[in-house]
Amino acid sequence: MFKYQPLDLIRKYFGEAIGLYFAWMGVYTRMLVPPSLLGLIVFLYGVLTVNTNVPSQEMCDDSLNFTMCPLCDAVCDYWKLSSVCSLTRASYLFDNGATTLFAIFMSLW
Repeated sequence: MFKYQPLDLIRKYFGEAIGLYFAWMGVYTRMLVPPSLLGLIVFLYGVLTVNTNVPSQEMCDDSLNFTMCPLCDAVCDYWKLSSVCSLTRASYLFDNGATTLFAIFMSLW
C-alpha cells in the first residue's frame, strides 16, 4: 500500500512529462494524508460529543414536545420538533466546533 513508485523507470519508459506527472501525484497523495487524518479526528470528536450538544438534546427531548407550524400553506400538517432528532444529531457530526478549526487549518494548508 505504501510502496514508492519507480520514478526513474517511469521516466525512462514514458518520458519526462509522464514521469513528472507520476512524481507530482505521489507528492500530492502523501500531502493529503495529514488533513485526512485530522478530518477523521474531527469527525470522531463529533461522534463522541453528540450527546453533550444542548440544541440536539432539546430537540430530541420528548418531554418538551414542541409543535411546529406547517412547512407549506396547502397540504402540510403540524409536526413535532422531536421528529427531526436524528437529522439534528447527524448534522452535528459534520458541523461542530472542531469543524471550524479544521476549516481554518485547511485554508492555511
